[in-house]
Amino acid sequence: MPALFNRRLRRRLWHSCLMVLTVSLTMPALANSFEVTDLAGRKVLLPGDPQRVILGEGRLLYTLAALQPDDPFQDLVGWRDELIRFDEDVWQRLQQRFPHAEQLARFGKAATGEFDFEQAIALNPDVIVFDLSAWPALREGSTLGTLEASGVAVIFVDFLTQADLHMVPSLRLMGRIFDAEARAETLINMRQKALEEVAKRLPEPLQRPDVLIETAAGLHPECCRSVGDDNLGRVVRLAGGHNIAAERLPGLFGQLHIEWILSRDPDVIIQTGGDWQVLSSSSIPLGYDVSEHETRAAMRELIAARPGWSTLKAVESGRVYALWHLFYNTPFQFIAVQQVAKWLHPDAMADLDPAAAWQSVHETLLPYPLEGTFWADLDPAP
Repeated sequence: MPALFNRRLRRRLWHSCLMVLTVSLTMPALANSFEVTDLAGRKVLLPGDPQRVILGEGRLLYTLAALQPDDPFQDLVGWRDELIRFDEDVWQRLQQRFPHAEQLARFGKAATGEFDFEQAIALNPDVIVFDLSAWPALREGSTLGTLEASGVAVIFVDFLTQADLHMVPSLRLMGRIFDAEARAETLINMRQKALEEVAKRLPEPLQRPDVLIETAAGLHPECCRSVGDDNLGRVVRLAGGHNIAAERLPGLFGQLHIEWILSRDPDVIIQTGGDWQVLSSSSIPLGYDVSEHETRAAMRELIAARPGWSTLKAVESGRVYALWHLFYNTPFQFIAVQQVAKWLHPDAMADLDPAAAWQSVHETLLPYPLEGTFWADLDPAP
C-alpha cells in the first residue's frame, strides 16, 4: 500500500507540474490572441502572432503579395496549388524571387474534398485561411471541429462573391492575420477611390449597353461559359452596363447556348483570358508574359471559329474586348471596373486611366513589376 500510494502521489505531482508548464507556455499566446468574425459569420480566436499559416485558396497569394511584398511566403507552411498550375507567369516571378516557396506543402481544393486535412494537421499550423466557397462543404461533418480541437484557427475570406460587401472585411482579416493592417487599408483606399472615379463619371440618364461576358474564352471547347449577377457581372453593373447572362444564370457561373447569344445580339462582348496556352491553344493569352498582338490574334481566331459570330452587333462594330481573368477573384477587381467602364462609356470615361491605376498598384504594393497585357481591344484605336 505505501508503494502504491507513493506511485499515485508521484503521478499526481507529475500531472500538476505538466498542467502548470502547459498553462505557462500557452499564457502568452492567449494573452495576445484576438477574436474576429470571418466571412462565414463565425467568431474565431486568432493567435496574436501566427507564423505557421496554410492558404486553402492559392490565389489568396495575390492579396498576400500586396500585404507582405518583402516575402509573401514567410509565414506560410502550405498552400493550395491552383496558382502554380494555372497562373504560371505569376508563379515564375514569385518562384524566382522567393525560391523557398517551392518547398511549401501543396494542397487540393477543399470545396471538392481534395484538401488533405491529415497533412494539414501534421504541419502544425496556427491558422488555415479558406475561401468562402469551401464553407458549404466544410461545415458538414467533423472536419472543422477536428481542426479546432487540434488548436488550429480556421478563417473564411471571400474575394469571389459580393465584392461590395465582402472585399473590404476580407482584406482587413488578411491584414490582421499577417500583421499588415496599414497595407490592407492602403489597398482598400485605392479600391474605394477607383470605384468613386467611375461612379461620378457615369452619364445621366444612364443607358446600359447589353454585355456578354465569356469567362475563360476558348479554354473549354464549348461556347460559352459566363457569369450571373455577381463577380464579373457586378463589375459590368458598376461600370454602367447590363450583363445579359444574368437573365439566364441564377448562380455565380454557368453555361449559355450559342443560339441564345445570337438571338440576344449583345452590344459588347468581353472575353477573359490568362496564361493558359499550355492548357488550350484556343484560349486568349493575357498576363505578364503576353503582348497585345498575341492577345488580338487569339481573339480574332476564336471569333472566326464561332458559328454566326461574324454577324453579331458587337463583332461588326469592333466592340469585342479581352480582360485578364484573374481580376475576378483578387482585390484588384476595381481595375477591371475602370477598364470595363472605359469600354462601355468611352466619352464619359475619357480622362479615366486604369492603366495608371494598375501601374500604381504594382509600384505601391506588389513585389514584381507591371509588364505584359491585361486587356485589349479587338482592333486598336486609330
